[in-house]
Amino acid sequence: MGYKTTGLLFMSFLAVMASCDEGRLYDDYIPQENGNGLTARLTATVEGTGTWAEGYSLSLAGFAEGNEYALISKAAEPDADGRIDMVLSSIPAEVTSVELCVTDRLRRRTATFLSAPVAGDDTIRITADEMTDVSMYRVIQRDILNTTCTQCHGGSNHAAGGLSLIEGKSYGETVGVPSVKDPDRLRAMPGASGESVLYRILSTDESAGWRYDHSVEIPDSKRLDVIKNWIDSGCPR
Repeated sequence: MGYKTTGLLFMSFLAVMASCDEGRLYDDYIPQENGNGLTARLTATVEGTGTWAEGYSLSLAGFAEGNEYALISKAAEPDADGRIDMVLSSIPAEVTSVELCVTDRLRRRTATFLSAPVAGDDTIRITADEMTDVSMYRVIQRDILNTTCTQCHGGSNHAAGGLSLIEGKSYGETVGVPSVKDPDRLRAMPGASGESVLYRILSTDESAGWRYDHSVEIPDSKRLDVIKNWIDSGCPR
């Protein structure tokens, strides 16, 4: 084999290797990310993202049915106007729904704001035409106070202990307000959940002597953590 032939073969080898490095050859053999190729696209405008305590993240995430831990997630980062336009790709085949949600450090679902089921092979589209409030206190009101507390505290014009926890009143009647049962302490003391009557009666049996033990109302530690972390982060609204 002559010098020129050897040189040509060597140059061809280099060209093939360069092409492989650039991903132009044998694409079918390049390892792909875990997933079934599905993609989700979110278009929404949000407010309240800056109210969440450390350790929580606003994300576009995929969940399997019956599993509260995200199988895949990507941080949702709104622009200065609160606009989010993002794509989540390589969604695992086990995912049954894609959600705009807040997750904790373990990627466990804390609250969901927008959701779409996974159906077929089409791009999953989540679009919100109106402003979506994703604030931490909004989640407390919606998922905890409205579902657990307002029946006794404000519903049907009845506010036990003089405390109304209905929307529009709950914040002003808890944050920085002395407790009727214990006037030396505040219902919610910004920065100090351990000194806040609201958190204490929900997380301990402290109110058992008040004719009702409030700790039976929220046995879910995840929801209690949201209240605790909200108070400890200064009760943002």
